[in-house]
Amino acid sequence: MAREAMSEIGRDGAEIDDVVEPPGADYCVITFKSSEMKPIEIAKPLGAGESQELDEIRRALQYRFGT
Repeated sequence: MAREAMSEIGRDGAEIDDVVEPPGADYCVITFKSSEMKPIEIAKPLGAGESQELDEIRRALQYRFGT
């Protein structure tokens, strides 16, 4: 889902190294292959469906990359 969101904002989804959702957590952490890019922690909206989660990821990536 995170790679798809990266593509939607005009970036290469391959820049993402990993997406981790700790057990029982209501957030995920996106890490990048470049050591210059800091990880992004994204809260998952309570009761959100897949499209709402994708919106949150897209918003966070747009904020990070200024697109």
